Amino acid sequence: MGYKICFSAFLLGPLLIATLSCAASASEKVRIGYPAFTGAYAPLWLAVHENLGRKYGLDLEIIYGGRTSPGLLLESGGVQYTVQTGFGTVQSHARGIKDQVIIASFANTTGFSIYSKPQISKANDLRGKVVGTAIPGDVTNALAKYVLKNRLGLDPARDVMIIPLGEPPNVLPALHTGVVDAAMLGTPARLLAKKMGFRELLDLDELGVLIPYVGVSALKANVKKNVDVTIKLVATLTEAIQIFKSNKDKTLLVMKKYLRGASDEVLTGTYVYFSTRTQHIPYPSIEAIKTALDILSDEHPQARSVDPHEIADFSFVKQVESASSR
Repeated sequence: MGYKICFSAFLLGPLLIATLSCAASASEKVRIGYPAFTGAYAPLWLAVHENLGRKYGLDLEIIYGGRTSPGLLLESGGVQYTVQTGFGTVQSHARGIKDQVIIASFANTTGFSIYSKPQISKANDLRGKVVGTAIPGDVTNALAKYVLKNRLGLDPARDVMIIPLGEPPNVLPALHTGVVDAAMLGTPARLLAKKMGFRELLDLDELGVLIPYVGVSALKANVKKNVDVTIKLVATLTEAIQIFKSNKDKTLLVMKKYLRGASDEVLTGTYVYFSTRTQHIPYPSIEAIKTALDILSDEHPQARSVDPHEIADFSFVKQVESASSR
């Protein structure tokens, strides 16, 4: 409750009482895109389900992007913000397009593991095997190449065949049907793979690989023009994070709405996995951004010269944290 009171009082000041009493009739519409159905996005879903934006004068609308990348959603003006893997924002900078910025980061882990057929007993046995990822150039594809090369000493161009399989939901079925020998999986697909009898070869979080996994990105021009709205959005999502981490039952009800068909066991496992990895205060991580640039440097050599501080703006989270401590 402390977060709610402090955030609202700081952000709305004398308008707080009027906003609450009028049920935020003058709320500003804010459209937020997201690219996938994974437990990492639960704080966003909670913010909408609990109508947390109302006390800050925001009317949140979330839009599933499907095959449209979050970056394109921002560029087209279809949304003002995205909750996505910050890796995509870093990737944009590595390509020389520097109009996007990470303003908050729910988690700076990877959220991925490599699962294989049971007969593959250790990671080095991947030599000569086929590894499945999602679309070319996405975070799973880039991470697979990076881990194989830098942690296992395998040349992803010679020692292992990496096959992009399209959208993330295609990857586990390809492992199940034997199209690939191993696959890079996120959560809840990881949990399903384990239940199906596949072997976890590598947990990238246990390897200590940090990337800006899930957070809030926007166009720099938008946040510069809409500072107040951006602060209020970060405050709303920070409050949602507190609910996510402290109220398991409420969160599971919301997750069940979006992760359709998932069993209670998988939902609970997904909740435990992400709630322990999500930060209380969603600061971006320069170290995670540096790692992402390193991962991208083979494909985009210019990534080595990108200043990671250009990719993240800490000011909005700082203001929200300062307000919460008053």
